[in-house]
Amino acid sequence: MKTLFMETTKIEPSQTVSEIQKILGKYGASAIMIEYQNGEVSAVSFEIKVNAQHLPFRLPCRWEAIFKILRRRVEEKNHWPDYLEKKEPEWKIQAKRIAWRQILRWIEAQLALVETGMVKIQEVFMPYIQVGIDETFYDRLEATKFKMVEYKGAKEKDVSH
Repeated sequence: MKTLFMETTKIEPSQTVSEIQKILGKYGASAIMIEYQNGEVSAVSFEIKVNAQHLPFRLPCRWEAIFKILRRRVEEKNHWPDYLEKKEPEWKIQAKRIAWRQILRWIEAQLALVETGMVKIQEVFMPYIQVGIDETFYDRLEATKFKMVEYKGAKEKDVSH
């Protein structure tokens, strides 16, 4: 069975988020906000100044997808519901650790491209630019099924492929 990227991490989300803050600050974030849900970090929002304008970005942690994978593995091997129920809190904690480490590594990889001049910082974070409260550019595109209005006329263009 193939392991997930960063699956064996024991680093707590709070430490990883601190590392994320440090690297974002190093690359020019002028403000960083940590969002919480049920007492746990759920997203990192930050601003980067581009051409005298502060662009807001929001990186959510969608750990539930990782949790589903971990749980499914155990369900395939084990058919004892009480065992699954007993271990669930541990898997949720580990899923959060994995998710935050993956986010950190993704940020590091993206900023390595920025550092070499291959891309601009706003380019790599574009899907995460905030366009509304708790809504990113990607969220908005997804809501429209990735249809965009072309600049010339009102003809819709499908950008999903």
